[in-house]
Amino acid sequence: MRFFWKVYFSFTVLLLLSFGFFGVWMIQLTFEKSYQRALAEAERENRMFQLSFEMNMNALDEIYQNDAIIPVTAASIVENLADSGGIYQIYNSSQELLYENKTHKISGDSLRITLEIEEVPCGYQILKDQGDTWLLFACRSSVGNRVYYLENIRNISGIYQEREEYYDWYSIVMLVLTGVTAILVFLVTHMLTRSIRGLSRTTRRFSRGDYEVRASEKGRDEISDLARDFNHMADTISEKMDELTMQAKRQEDFTASFAHELKTPLTSIIGYADMLRTMDCTREETLEAVNYIFHQGKRLESLSFKLLELIVSDKQIYKFRSLSVRKLAGNAIKMTAMKRREKNILLWIGMEDGFIKGEKDLLISVFTNLLDNARKAAEPGGKILVRGRQYAGSYLFCVMDDGCGMEQAEIARITEAFYMVDKSRARKEGGAGLGMTLCSRILAIHDARWRIFSIPGKGTAIAIKFLTKKGKRK
Repeated sequence: MRFFWKVYFSFTVLLLLSFGFFGVWMIQLTFEKSYQRALAEAERENRMFQLSFEMNMNALDEIYQNDAIIPVTAASIVENLADSGGIYQIYNSSQELLYENKTHKISGDSLRITLEIEEVPCGYQILKDQGDTWLLFACRSSVGNRVYYLENIRNISGIYQEREEYYDWYSIVMLVLTGVTAILVFLVTHMLTRSIRGLSRTTRRFSRGDYEVRASEKGRDEISDLARDFNHMADTISEKMDELTMQAKRQEDFTASFAHELKTPLTSIIGYADMLRTMDCTREETLEAVNYIFHQGKRLESLSFKLLELIVSDKQIYKFRSLSVRKLAGNAIKMTAMKRREKNILLWIGMEDGFIKGEKDLLISVFTNLLDNARKAAEPGGKILVRGRQYAGSYLFCVMDDGCGMEQAEIARITEAFYMVDKSRARKEGGAGLGMTLCSRILAIHDARWRIFSIPGKGTAIAIKFLTKKGKRK
């Protein structure tokens, strides 16, 4: 069953049961009050009858206190009582009827026997006769050494008839109320579940691929909280899907770029090798072909090493230890010195020594890549500046060159695999577009921050901030 109908039937049944029980309780309460009022009046009349009877009998001489005087005395008493329409009867201890003001078939034998056996002064009994309901009230009265039973009988059928009329009237009211309640509850339920239906439609649209759809968040109730949670979930899913899409695209671009980077040197190697195999070449031509094959082979070797470092950097667990930044930079400077001399590039060094936590080979790889990129960007006879400074809780390392520089859009893509600002220059210098990607991975492993500043035609500066104390990053 749908939630709407569950709510609808639950509210309808609950309201109708509430009205039903309340109405029955009110009718029964009214009946009980009328019944108790009739009982109290019957008791009062019987008490007055008993009091008058005892006073009149006790006022007579003992010789007149017998059963023969009872009818005369009782008739006089009943005549003087207020006209209630009741039936008055007097019985002696032998259960013989001595007086009644009206002839009636109602008998209180059982009640008189109960009063006699239990020796209680008064009691009452409800009797049915030909569709009427009668209230019989009886009392034991002692006059001298004689015992009499005084009874008065009242017709209380009106109380029961009134209750039945109330029930008939309330049945009609309940029928009308059922119809009105059904309509009102339907409208209220429809209004209450409107947001649920809207959320359900939104969920179905989202499941069919409409990832931009969002649920309405009006109100502060639980449904609104659910809508907000759904929207948060949808945003998260959309973000994850965008990330997966971008990752798939990057993977596709990486594969395409990798294939292209392999294809170019392999084509050249195969072409020159085939030329050497099939043609008679001069010594100069042979040396040129062999030299080209050698350089392209070295380029493939460099590419394979870079790829291996990228793969291993995310898989290994490294043990960090305290390292001197000056020594790390010194190793990188030595490794790149020969190629700087080939372009006659001047290196200026201004470093304070400091210690950072890290893995030695990875950090040397970062510094080497940064120095080598600066060398590639610089023109022959250019300059490279290496600076380092110790701060409270951090160490700032910076490499600057006066080379070709980069546009801002290129800086944002510099860490993408195989991305090269100037592909012809990069290939000429033996680059594969993986150095900055590797640096980004390694610095992330070391929880370091870096920024790239560049002006086209002026040069580039790369600043890295290493933490020397935990919890100081801002």
